[in-house]
Amino acid sequence: MKLISSARVSSLSNGTSLGLSLTAILSIWIVATTTTITPTNAFVSQLSSGQVLSKRTNTRLYYDIQRDPPNENVWSVLANTEKWIASTLKHAEQTSSSGNPLSRKEVSYVCETSQDPAMILANIFRKLKEARQLGETHGQDQEELAESQENYVRATLRQTQILVIPASEDLNDFQVFDQLVNAINEARRAARDYVTDHSLERLDEKLYGDDEDKHDDKEWVVSVNCAHLHPKFGEKTPEQQLKELQEEDNEGEVDLNLQEYKERRLLARRSPYPSIVVEVRSMAPPEFTPPPPKTPQQPQAVEDDDDGVKTSADDVKIDSEFVQQLEALFSKSSIQKEGDGFYDSIGSHIETFSSVTPMMVAQNWIDQNDPLFDVTKCAFTVSDATYVDEAYEFVFTNLAMQTSHFLSKTSTAGEQAGAQRRQYLVMPHFLSNSATSMEKFSDQVLNIVRTLPPVRNKVDVSFLHPEHVDENKRCPIPVFVLQWKD
Repeated sequence: MKLISSARVSSLSNGTSLGLSLTAILSIWIVATTTTITPTNAFVSQLSSGQVLSKRTNTRLYYDIQRDPPNENVWSVLANTEKWIASTLKHAEQTSSSGNPLSRKEVSYVCETSQDPAMILANIFRKLKEARQLGETHGQDQEELAESQENYVRATLRQTQILVIPASEDLNDFQVFDQLVNAINEARRAARDYVTDHSLERLDEKLYGDDEDKHDDKEWVVSVNCAHLHPKFGEKTPEQQLKELQEEDNEGEVDLNLQEYKERRLLARRSPYPSIVVEVRSMAPPEFTPPPPKTPQQPQAVEDDDDGVKTSADDVKIDSEFVQQLEALFSKSSIQKEGDGFYDSIGSHIETFSSVTPMMVAQNWIDQNDPLFDVTKCAFTVSDATYVDEAYEFVFTNLAMQTSHFLSKTSTAGEQAGAQRRQYLVMPHFLSNSATSMEKFSDQVLNIVRTLPPVRNKVDVSFLHPEHVDENKRCPIPVFVLQWKD
């Protein structure tokens, strides 16, 4: 369950603090007026007409939600986070002589009540995906308005969403939470080099599309940033503290102003609960005036005669001998075949369509070529994801589906009803043209999994691909594999 509270607040100051301009309503007060009839039906007949006794009382009902987490009310979690942001920005404005120069923008708060780190991770990527889609949709809407209205000025979109995570005990450890967010950002940076199916389609449209489509299709600059807040933000391990002391001894002097500045930066990111800050910005592309197109001069077609002398195509004489040569050329393939060779040659160029799905193709290949396949302990899931954030969300959602089975204290080696040790995630439209990109994606998934304490040593990842280096793993459809260990 996720409850959202929206408000108009100021932006982060260098990614560290937020301000509030309108306090969000985080509680609901319902005042209901009820009418109580004192006499019962047995005494109504004793009363004269119009003498029905009545008494009006005011009853106050307090709307309160108690859900997961058990010890924290969702509304109070959002209220505490919002109050902390308001007080942090207020202190920043009081200490700054120029005030807050940042622009105003909208901030929404979401409370993530799940306790499973894998599901929380999937929801983080879902928020990143939704932020990207919001920026792209804003760009499309602005282009439509610019076409319909003359002299329309395209507006830039800036929005921030704070995902508060109060229920996970594993993420209350700052070192675990910090490693997780750093692994997510590293995976997002590595995705810039992937050869995705979507990028290839856009490239084909630019190279072979119509000139009008090239001119009308303007790509907006959409950037999505991901940062984190934590009650113990900046807390160092004993090894890090020892290293810092050694560096201070080597330098011989301590800059007190620098230390105070660092402390303020840390305090500005110490929120009441572990939180993820997702910020999206969508900007219009820069306007460039292209040079006037040059009309290319088409060269005159030249062909070779039988004598090897190049002549113009217009000089070729079309006579009966030339027609006989063409007839012999086109009938050559059918003459060489026996029987109905002519019709066979025509049918060989007709494409056939079948109802075989990518899931069926992958299942048949895995059944015949994967030695670890066991129909009683394997599961198949298909996705039409083309973007990297969609693929990450799909992978970690499937991972979270099995954590309740394999990490349960009452289960014996994960052998519960419905538990699947091997999961095949069929993704026919994701990195289907690059096995190298699929390998990098697999490595990043493994790096992120290693940051989650409950599953870091219990899950292995691999992949199947049409261009895999290993011939035994060249599945016709890209498949990502999650293998649970014993």
